[in-house]
Amino acid sequence: MTIAATQPKRIYASTAREMFVSDDLGDTWHALGIRGKWPLPYARGLMVKADDPGVLFAGCGETTTGEKGHVLRTTDFGETWEILPLPTEPNATVWGLATHPADAKRIVAFSLFGEVYVSDDAGASWRKIAREFGEIRAAAWVPN
Repeated sequence: MTIAATQPKRIYASTAREMFVSDDLGDTWHALGIRGKWPLPYARGLMVKADDPGVLFAGCGETTTGEKGHVLRTTDFGETWEILPLPTEPNATVWGLATHPADAKRIVAFSLFGEVYVSDDAGASWRKIAREFGEIRAAAWVPN
């Protein structure tokens, strides 16, 4: 679950097959309808850009352990989404993302099966780090 610094304050929640938003701190929710907006139906990681609450990043895939995934971005609070070009096709569902207010343009995305991608320009371009891990369930980056 992610809370965006908007007025009214928004909460986003990602479930296996849908993403929901609340504009009243969780009293009521409505679905964003990602099945018609996303290329793969399994919703996973979700992150609000640290300096722009209208920009969200999301990871998706075929299923929990799907063989491919995407990093997606919306600049209009989830109404429309674009696939961000990664240097290689992820080996599994893109499980999560991380950012930090110290450098809101740096985005880290990772697949469930250990691939890590980094963008230093808010998702316009990406590089895959050479080191692959086993299974990754969460990540954070902390500035020096």
